[in-house]
Amino acid sequence: MKRIRIVLTAIFLCFVLSSGAFASDVTEQTELSRFQIFAKSWVVKLNRSHIKGIQRMEIRPNEDGTYLARYHAIDPTSVQCIVKKTSSKRKGLIGLLKYIETVYESTGSSPKTARKSDFKAVKRTRITEIFSNSGKGWR
Repeated sequence: MKRIRIVLTAIFLCFVLSSGAFASDVTEQTELSRFQIFAKSWVVKLNRSHIKGIQRMEIRPNEDGTYLARYHAIDPTSVQCIVKKTSSKRKGLIGLLKYIETVYESTGSSPKTARKSDFKAVKRTRITEIFSNSGKGWR
């Protein structure tokens, strides 16, 4: 009788502990999905408002009389999202948003042709941003 009680207690504890871990995994997956939605809209905002973005393309003359057009853009396909629990005693999550910002350049005989020519990627920079969520959404 004592052994049965010990076995049943062990089974019960395993069930309780594993169901908590499952609930935690589900919560983290839900928050990852929410963070991915937030990150997508964040990247759209960054691309739209970047001081050196395509809407505010830099055009400058070269020494040889041609013009250089340059802008920065984030490739949405390069976005990676990671969600982790914080190490603090208060409940909360951190979200890591990783992406690649690319600098594109083009040349032309005039500012207009430089703006309309084929742009080539000349520099890529990996960027990581950290966001937090303590129950009030991602910030």
